[in-house]
Amino acid sequence: MLKKIIAKIADIVLGILVTVYIVLEELVWDNIAEPIYAFIHGLKILQKVETLIYRLNRHALLVLFLALFIQVELLGIVALKLMATGQAIAGATLYVGKIPVAVFTFWLFNVSKEKLMTFGWFRQSYDLLMRAIGKVKASAIHQHIVARLKSVKEWLNNRLSGPRLFIQTLMEKLRSSILFRKSGG
Repeated sequence: MLKKIIAKIADIVLGILVTVYIVLEELVWDNIAEPIYAFIHGLKILQKVETLIYRLNRHALLVLFLALFIQVELLGIVALKLMATGQAIAGATLYVGKIPVAVFTFWLFNVSKEKLMTFGWFRQSYDLLMRAIGKVKASAIHQHIVARLKSVKEWLNNRLSGPRLFIQTLMEKLRSSILFRKSGG
């Protein structure tokens, strides 16, 4: 009986953690951080910074990366704590505010990955993290939550397709009437 209760509690905790992970990955990374990363990666000034990074000693690079990484992770933890304690706006603001630093840190990691992986403990930690993420994504609870979120997303898209179409039509009419006025018609 106790084992069943512990298993249920573990499933609930795992479900919450997986849901938070999915929401952060789907909403934050895919919709916000990834476009920022693409923008930052294309900046010419960062190409000059890349050259400087390639010249850095691997120890200096490790210190720089870890300082940024720890800062980003601590900000994320504080933001989630604020949200969990009912300060949703402050937590969401802090979380969104950390995104540019997180994106820069991710960019720095990609640029310096080869040098960072020369540290055995760093490579082992990275491999362990990748295996853990792989296990989470392969878990039945992750797949169930992803399927559920996709069905909710489809349901919302279907429910909002009418209003969305109405707004698009209204915007097109407004644009055409503005263009009509500007052309002197």
